[in-house]
Amino acid sequence: MPKLFVHSREGTFSSEARSKVAAALTDLGMECERLSKTEHVREGVWVWFSEHAPDAVFSGGKPVKGPIVALVVYALEGGLDDDSRTKLIAGATTIFGDHLGSSEPAPVYVVIQETPEADWGMQGRQVSLAALRDAS
Repeated sequence: MPKLFVHSREGTFSSEARSKVAAALTDLGMECERLSKTEHVREGVWVWFSEHAPDAVFSGGKPVKGPIVALVVYALEGGLDDDSRTKLIAGATTIFGDHLGSSEPAPVYVVIQETPEADWGMQGRQVSLAALRDAS
């Protein structure tokens, strides 16, 4: 049940593009963590978009001129194996590239933070990866 934080320059995504990207990232996150495909589990996958002023995003000490995206993913520890991490990074880059109109690998930076189940709570309870995978 990943939580995904998308950081970009203002105007990088239209409202429609944000909706499409959020849906695609939700599908990708559920697939990579091998979660049950129920609506209840799906509703627990959240995507936040944070837009930053053009003069607030820098690369190499200089303001960034074009689109650039940073994706920070919080996932349950043990939910992603090496192949799933690779798939998540590549898949997210493709999703953003499709919406940025990039034919080359898009300027996307992905960071995955894994959190132990004991430190992950939702609706007043600790979250169980096994339960999220077995939910019906």
